[in-house]
Amino acid sequence: MFFDYVMTVLSAFGRGESVAIIFLSLLIFKKFRNKIYIISTLSFGVIVPLLVYFSKLFFERVRPIGMYGEEIVHSVSWLSDLVNHSFPSGHSMGAFGLFLYLNHFTSSKNHLISIFYFAMALGCGYSRIYLGQHYFSDVLAGSIFGVMFGLFILWGIEFFYKKKQN
Repeated sequence: MFFDYVMTVLSAFGRGESVAIIFLSLLIFKKFRNKIYIISTLSFGVIVPLLVYFSKLFFERVRPIGMYGEEIVHSVSWLSDLVNHSFPSGHSMGAFGLFLYLNHFTSSKNHLISIFYFAMALGCGYSRIYLGQHYFSDVLAGSIFGVMFGLFILWGIEFFYKKKQN
């Protein structure tokens, strides 16, 4: 029962609202009030949910609970048991993108921070499997897409912004 609550909290780091709140709350610090941070996080916040939405419609994969039933798949009573649109995991995509951006914009020589961010993203991905919402392949694809699209957006905006300055 304890881990049900821990996994629910970890899972929340991949929710769109959580990602938006974290990105926005960092704007209280002057370090984050720059064009690259604002444009890249806004772009991530718009592009990734659209990718999640359309890819789930395209793949139409049934979730573990829809496939095997509540008797077999572990779930918790406080989460709604979704049965469709499993692939890819949007929570994993959001969490891996979020922690990639946090690592990029809070970069330091302390590698423990990077390890912590990666562990949090992994925890969110694992929580989706633990809570019966996704298969491993959903989480793996979501994490790869989250990092891939996060990097493309970030690199594209940095390239455009630096090119514009020259």
